[in-house]
Amino acid sequence: MAGAGAAAAILATLAWKSSDAVMAGICMALIAASAAVSAAVLRRQGRGFREPAAVADTVQREMLRPLPVRLGGLRTAVRYEAAQSGTLVGGDVYGAAHTPFGVRLFIGDAMGKGLSAVGTAMDTLGAFRNLAQREKRLSALAQRMDTVLAGRGGGVDFATALLIEVADGSESAELVCCGHPPPLLIRAGRATFVDVLPPSPPLGLFGLQEDWCRVNTVPLTDNDQLLLYTDGVTEARDAKRDFYPLAERVAVLHDEDPDTFLDALTADLIQYSMGKLDDDAALLLIDFGEIRARARQVRAECCQSPQRSATRPIR
Repeated sequence: MAGAGAAAAILATLAWKSSDAVMAGICMALIAASAAVSAAVLRRQGRGFREPAAVADTVQREMLRPLPVRLGGLRTAVRYEAAQSGTLVGGDVYGAAHTPFGVRLFIGDAMGKGLSAVGTAMDTLGAFRNLAQREKRLSALAQRMDTVLAGRGGGVDFATALLIEVADGSESAELVCCGHPPPLLIRAGRATFVDVLPPSPPLGLFGLQEDWCRVNTVPLTDNDQLLLYTDGVTEARDAKRDFYPLAERVAVLHDEDPDTFLDALTADLIQYSMGKLDDDAALLLIDFGEIRARARQVRAECCQSPQRSATRPIR
């Protein structure tokens, strides 16, 4: 049971580092991940599944569950590529939730490598899952997540993050950029980086800047998509050591179907880097088409109501 012992040690370490403010949410996630790891160990014990790195990889895969295909009128798709199969994965993390304030999504990249980065990433994800349903303002959600990471013991831990909120029926998206690469807006066959400057500091480092959190608004039009990513994508290099031209490749490979598009983009990224990514890479696509359609329907109903009332006979 070497694999099970390694899993227990990893989970114990991460739980010990977690902030009390979100301990309940994180522990629930850890319990679910622990159960999955234990089952996997028992199933694969006779097949050599005893490496701690493989156990850690299983833990994070349980944490990075597939997102719903449809979420509050949005369509989503996600892809995650580890830099090296069978080794300790890095700190890329993502999440989404339909909340009383609308759909909220985030993508992040924790500092460092290995177990330390996984611990930071898991705390970040646990904070998002626990707080997204309660914090009314997106900036307040970012602040609370920052407090969680700033309160972790054992040194300076931080994570870049991009948080997005789309209120039900809204024709715009709110963004908070915490030291993370800007999203890519895909509109009418063109791909351009969204200007969300000036960014806030990474989560865990808000104390370094007084004006710590700014919210930016991006108007939406029909069939808009936002592509969120981690720097493992844009910092991938080819044989000439040139960086991956994300916007250029997105414009060439774009498909209206989110899964088809991300499959093609992921395959292109791996081919570009000759199958050797230097860092983990995560891609999260958000399609706003249905949100726009719903907003138009609501407006149409509101405009028609007075007319219907006006044509009613007076009794």
